[in-house]
Amino acid sequence: MLLALLCALALAPIFAFSVPSRLRREALLVASLVGLAILDLRLPVLVLTTAAGVYAVVRSLGSGAGPRPALVVVPGLALLVALFVFNKLGPSGFGGDTGGLLPSQGGLVLLGVSYLALKAAAALVDAWRGALRDASFVDVLAWIAFLPIYSSGPIEEFDHFRKQVPRPRLPDALAGLERILFGLVKTMLFSHYLAVWSAPILEDPTGQSGWVLLLAVQATTLRIYFDFAGYSDIAIGVSALFGIRIQENFDNPLVRRNITQLWQRWHMTLTRWLRVYLFVPISRKLLRSGGDRFEVAAIGVAHAVTMTFCGLWHGLGWNFVLWGLLQAAGMLWVAAPARTLGARLPAGWRSLWRGSRAGYALSALVTFHYFAFTNILFFTGIEGAKAFSAALFG
Repeated sequence: MLLALLCALALAPIFAFSVPSRLRREALLVASLVGLAILDLRLPVLVLTTAAGVYAVVRSLGSGAGPRPALVVVPGLALLVALFVFNKLGPSGFGGDTGGLLPSQGGLVLLGVSYLALKAAAALVDAWRGALRDASFVDVLAWIAFLPIYSSGPIEEFDHFRKQVPRPRLPDALAGLERILFGLVKTMLFSHYLAVWSAPILEDPTGQSGWVLLLAVQATTLRIYFDFAGYSDIAIGVSALFGIRIQENFDNPLVRRNITQLWQRWHMTLTRWLRVYLFVPISRKLLRSGGDRFEVAAIGVAHAVTMTFCGLWHGLGWNFVLWGLLQAAGMLWVAAPARTLGARLPAGWRSLWRGSRAGYALSALVTFHYFAFTNILFFTGIEGAKAFSAALFG
């Protein structure tokens, strides 16, 4: 990562002062493809093939004379799912020891497929909805291949990206350098040393005191946050050096008062993708079928499907399925029982809980620890989480 970052810092002034404005987008595209080739010679082929497939679907649907949308979009989505599953599934298979978190298939695994699949799937669905009819092949390819966000996000929206003309400016470059510095501190200092301390405790919790185990749970979630948020800062900062504004990805999620608010500000570009392409269509479909009297059930099912998908997107294992269902359960609690119970509280208690700093702090503390305990499943699996819980509560 550091070598790639140094190359970006060295190329940014050359790009700003030497590349004509009319050629900057194409120059970024070529540089991104070259960078992907340096990482893995197969990546430009993958990106070009994916972009060509997406563009073919866009042209077919935009012409009005092609086949029915489902006949081209559904096979495209199926191919993306197959690519994702192959790339994610480790040698032990679904639910094995690796759970797909660290896949190893003799060098066949490709970098960035998880994000590429989500972006391409969004483009196919948008094309089905008739939203990309004026997109060109260069638009699609430049969006999918853009190197700073290719492997780790944020998941930039197509329209937001293609409407920008790269205009490097000194204030943006200075702000970008600041974001890069913050990102490096988060990933290489905070996240690294939190992992150094907490990872051995999660792997073997026996003999540790309850307070040490609780601190390890808290440190693990902070580790995840600083790692993800740090990489997002670096991607946003590098993009700013080249005159591209990337959408924000984190907004202090760990100090929110419920799990729904937390997820609205955690990996926000992923959350937006989940809401637009899964939660909203599923919940609307169920509500149209069952009516308002089944509203809670429809919301619960939509949350369960959406967050289970989110878990499996991170890794193919039963621990990720359970993690997703626990997120959905927390969101359903916020949507229905918590709201009902809050309405039944005496007015004074309700005002204290919803309007005071103490009430906010207490609810944020509960939310953080609920989220933190579910994250144990990410690193230990189901059996490891059982062992850790037994050591903590036993």
